[in-house]
Formats: sequence, C-alpha cells, structure tokens
Amino acid sequence: MASGSDERRLILILSSERSGSTLTRVVLGANDRIVAPQEMFLLRYPDYRAFKEQKGVAIESVTEYFDLIGQPKTEAEIDAACDGKDILDVYRWLFGFLRPDQFLLDKTPAYANDGDTLRRSRPLKPFYIWLIRHPLGVIESHVRLKFRERHTKDLKGIGRQVQDFVVDKVVRTANGMLPVARGREVKWVLQQTIIREFFATVPEDQKIIIKFEHLVRDPEPVVTRLCAALGVPVQPKMLEACGARKVMNTSLGDPNFHHHDRIEAKTADTWKQVFEEKQLTLETRRLMDAIGVVRES
Repeated sequence: MASGSDERRLILILSSERSGSTLTRVVLGANDRIVAPQEMFLLRYPDYRAFKEQKGVAIESVTEYFDLIGQPKTEAEIDAACDGKDILDVYRWLFGFLRPDQFLLDKTPAYANDGDTLRRSRPLKPFYIWLIRHPLGVIESHVRLKFRERHTKDLKGIGRQVQDFVVDKVVRTANGMLPVARGREVKWVLQQTIIREFFATVPEDQKIIIKFEHLVRDPEPVVTRLCAALGVPVQPKMLEACGARKVMNTSLGDPNFHHHDRIEAKTADTWKQVFEEKQLTLETRRLMDAIGVVRES
C-alpha cells in the first residue's frame, strides 16, 4: 500500500455486522501507523450536512479520531470546518491531520448495505479488507445480542451464565431458526453479495480477504498478512489489543466487546452448540461455497 499518496490514506473494513469487525479494528488500531476510531458512517452520505442530520451520533467517532491523533477538536469546530463539504472532501480534510506515514481505518458494517456506498469510496483509493465470518456465527451472535438487549441488561457472574443458558434454549426453539435468525441470514447473503460484486472491480493491490475464524484461532499469521498488505510493521501489542476492554457506544460498535480481555478461539465455534448448516437456505450455502466459507458438513 502506497503510504506517500495523498489519496490513498484510508483503510475500509467491509463485513456484515457481528463478524468481528470491532476486533479487527482494535487489533489494527494498536499499530502506531493506523488510527482506528469507532464506526464513522461517513460514506453512507453524500455530504457532511446529510451525515449530521441523519447520523449525528457518529460525530463521536470523528471527535474520537482527533483524540487518537492527539489533536482534540470539539463538535462545533468540526462542524465549522466541514459544513458544506461533500463527504470525500471531509475525508481529505481528516487525512490532512495524519502524519505522512499514518492511515485512517474506517470500519462500518452498514457500508455493505448498498453498492452505492462502496462505489462512493473509489476516488479515495482505499485499501479494502473483506472480513468474512460463517453465517451461523453471525446469526448466533446477533440472536444472543438481541435477546440480551430486550430481556436482560447489566448482568454479571452467575446472572450472565443463567442468561446465556436461557438464550441457548430460546435459540433452539423452532429448530433454531426464529424469524430474527432467518432475517439475519437474509441480510448476510445480501451484504456478502454486495461486497463480492464490488470486490471484483477493485485492483488486486487494493484489497485482501480475511476470515474471522482464522483471526481468532490463530491471530498472528492473519495479522502478519494484513500488515504486509498494508505496508506497516507488525507490532506485538496488536495481539494484546483486547486487553483495553473499552466500553463503546452501542450505536458505533460491539456493545459487548469490553467483556473480552483476549482474542478467544472458542468464538469461532459457538454457533455449533445451537445450529446446524442444514438449517441454512440453499442460496446461503451456495454463496458460502462461492466466497470460500468452509462448511462443516
């Protein structure tokens, strides 16, 4: 990745929700040359004014960006500088505060909801990371999260264990594929299809595909491959990044990430306790084969 180009200063993680994008962001953000705030949502909008009107909460990610680079700015200061700018010029303005060897990483799963958003990024010549997780891993994580949001909050210790037991029972109901689960499956197919079609148009030196399961089971080679593709050095602290346990805005990232203090291999297989691949539609299984998701059966 050419670090000297004014246009190529952006790294985009493309994925479905619940695919490990927060973990990937935190790992890469531990590198001194990568600035990785929470989900920015900027590319979803044509200009800054639309961004503020429709996703005002994400200004927190922009202010976090300035905190991370040690040049704090208030929301009012950002508004004054960006009002009237189209969204690509907002990114270029942000790039201007980086060191010459630094990159801005933007991980926002909602970018995968439509091809127009992905195509909007092209003039910036980003480096794209396609992060893929097994659809049942995404579904299981989503169902568990939704159940916690609706029925139990702020549980710890034995309370959390009981909660997880109840969630498992609920997920198994109706052969495991409750409407919320089937809906997430449909969204996984849609998002992966959009990313796949866009990725086919991206030059080879601007993209890489990684698998969530590889990252959590054996993170070092995945991180090494990512750093080589990005042209940044591997730093040992990248593999220890989860120790920060920072509570995040639930609208801008994984609300449960702070419960983890390490990269956990077991998260690759949690779905196997409640789901079987035969429950997925034929369309989903065909897409899995097409994009290289290893099937268990």
